[in-house]
Amino acid sequence: MTNKDSMQASAGGTEHGATAEHAPVPHQKVKFIYKLINFSCAAYALSLFFEGWREIGKDLSVANAVTLVAGTVFTLLFLGVHAYWVYFEEKAKGTLKKRIQLFEKINLALQPKSGNKVVVTEKGES
Repeated sequence: MTNKDSMQASAGGTEHGATAEHAPVPHQKVKFIYKLINFSCAAYALSLFFEGWREIGKDLSVANAVTLVAGTVFTLLFLGVHAYWVYFEEKAKGTLKKRIQLFEKINLALQPKSGNKVVVTEKGES
């Protein structure tokens, strides 16, 4: 099945249909400048990782270990942010292949709290 066929099948709700968990969401696109800044920060963090690794090879000290750990953590952080953006862009287009629960939970936490709360009573929702 080609990509075009799978998109048509997705629209029809067949084998790869849009289920409730894979339903397209309103289009969310991250601006290019944010992607560029994130990529630059990830590249810098990766260079910190390699710098820390090189310095650890020369001399084992706390400062060198901190550089290595900081480079590792920030590289993973920036790559995670980019993966989060890609995930929701794919979800918005309706081409999401696999649902990632962590990204869904982060998205729910970042959503603004709405004032419209549903109250469930004995008679039903109000």
